[in-house]
Amino acid sequence: MGDTRKKKKFYFRKRRNKYFLEPGFRGFFCTCNFREKDCVKEMYNLLNEYAGKLYPELEGDQLPPSAANEDNSLSESEEETDIGDLLRREVETMKKSSQKSLKHKRFQVVETGTSNCIFIKTNLPSPEELTTAIIQDLTKTKIQKTRHVLRLLPIMATCKANLPDIMECAGKLFDKYFLKEASTFAVIFNKRFNSSVSRDLIIKELADLIVLKNGNNKADLKNPSLCIIVEIIKGICLLSVVDNYFLYKKYNLHELSKDDSSNDAEGTQAKKFKSEDENDKK
Repeated sequence: MGDTRKKKKFYFRKRRNKYFLEPGFRGFFCTCNFREKDCVKEMYNLLNEYAGKLYPELEGDQLPPSAANEDNSLSESEEETDIGDLLRREVETMKKSSQKSLKHKRFQVVETGTSNCIFIKTNLPSPEELTTAIIQDLTKTKIQKTRHVLRLLPIMATCKANLPDIMECAGKLFDKYFLKEASTFAVIFNKRFNSSVSRDLIIKELADLIVLKNGNNKADLKNPSLCIIVEIIKGICLLSVVDNYFLYKKYNLHELSKDDSSNDAEGTQAKKFKSEDENDKK
């Protein structure tokens, strides 16, 4: 009798190259409503649209000719006699090409390891400049350009989520905003999947550092000129300094796109109904 046992089939799934959130990045942090893939697509479209307006001299996510051609092939003058050496050279070339592609790519999503939290790395020098252009345009036009992206924040620096690294990173960042001119400020702190970082300690230390930069800097929790954004995601801290945080609806793109007149009308109508209800109770 023949062997009737079924042979097991093994299926192999090709892994995609993924990049992970690390110290030393700058870019854009956004939250979404459970549609992460759609959120990433919207972010790419939004960032590229406004980057094209702000930086028309850039050609998008293309490698410079020098970088694209460098190490692309083996030198014709070199002769490889060992197939092993040839394969090693080819693997090294592919690794360098991948690293250069990430380095020169204008926008690249990286893994945060947290649901509904997207980070897009950029090689642009000032992510805050691009974010401000988007925020101001949405505030002016009231055109809703995203369905799934909720908040959009520029991130000027990332570091490890511990007090010494956060203070070192913040110290360099604060020189630009709090050293020469006095300002009012507030610290906006959020953390996800991290139990080792103390919220109160980080806020206190950052506030003390800002006052140390300039004695005339004052904390103002209601109407600060500048807000320090501190987002802790697992073992990484995202830092930034933004202006008009509360005026711009905490950088919530949906809220910015709403018509203020309709909101005022709804608020007035709600107050009217409330007043009528109170009169009926009397």
